[in-house]
Amino acid sequence: METYYEKQKFNQWWIKLSIFIPFVIVFWGLITGKTQGDNGTSMLIASVVLGFVAVLFYFANLETRIDTEGITIRFFPFQRVYYYVRWNEIQSASVRNYKPIREYGGWGLRYSFTHGKAYNVAGSVGLQLVLKSGKKFLIGTQKEEELRSYLVQLKNLNTIECIQN
Repeated sequence: METYYEKQKFNQWWIKLSIFIPFVIVFWGLITGKTQGDNGTSMLIASVVLGFVAVLFYFANLETRIDTEGITIRFFPFQRVYYYVRWNEIQSASVRNYKPIREYGGWGLRYSFTHGKAYNVAGSVGLQLVLKSGKKFLIGTQKEEELRSYLVQLKNLNTIECIQN
């Protein structure tokens, strides 16, 4: 059986806009000479910080791999090492709708005391995992139907009991 793989990036228009507008303001200040601080130092610092944030969002991605052995995730660059969970460590796994802001406080690598950890980039559908240790985490997906289909196939072919339809 083939491996399920999904790579997600922050591509929402409002994120791009929230980075672009401050860039325009900073560079307009530098071009027109209307800067605050000595010799535009504060504008230079602002442009470096904005550049760093833009690069961070550009390279940030969530990778999910699922196979007959388990699930592997990584939220680069926040996690340099892949996080791996074997099927025998999982109590339940199911695809569900969730409310990113209400349950986790938004998107990204998030933590909630009641819902556990979330790895999400966009949307409101994810793979909810509850481990036998009691830990919970949710992995966001942009391919809901493909993920559901893969999990059903995986459950039927490999008798993985923790996968719920």
